[in-house]
Amino acid sequence: MKRSSQLHPLSMEHHLSLALANRAIKTARSGDEAAMKTLAREIAAEFPKRWDKHFSNEEKTIFRMLDAREDGPAEMVAELRRQHDEMRAMAAALGAGGTALLERFGTLLRDHTRLEERELFPIAETLLSPAELDSVYEQTANT
Repeated sequence: MKRSSQLHPLSMEHHLSLALANRAIKTARSGDEAAMKTLAREIAAEFPKRWDKHFSNEEKTIFRMLDAREDGPAEMVAELRRQHDEMRAMAAALGAGGTALLERFGTLLRDHTRLEERELFPIAETLLSPAELDSVYEQTANT
């Protein structure tokens, strides 16, 4: 899917999140408890510096800009924020040894990423001005 250059950094991170989501689902379905624990610890350790940062970047840029618009997708943005919060809680639980959440985490991350890429980003590209999209890029490209 062609993506505006200003959203490219976030889309590249989405590619990585889909890979992680698929890995989490596959590992959970394997039933290999050792592999599940290893991946759960990896997700919990990586989450603050990579995924929570990504979520925060989206929240302070695209979500905030779309929320400020009367014609913005308010319900979708609210749902995406809720999903961010749920994944934050899941990552913490995974770090505490909650491997039972691994498949659910992967499924939510996959579905969430697809929603942003397939629906939210095209809306943002239509509703946000070039200057707003440039601002998204400036705030997310090197973080």
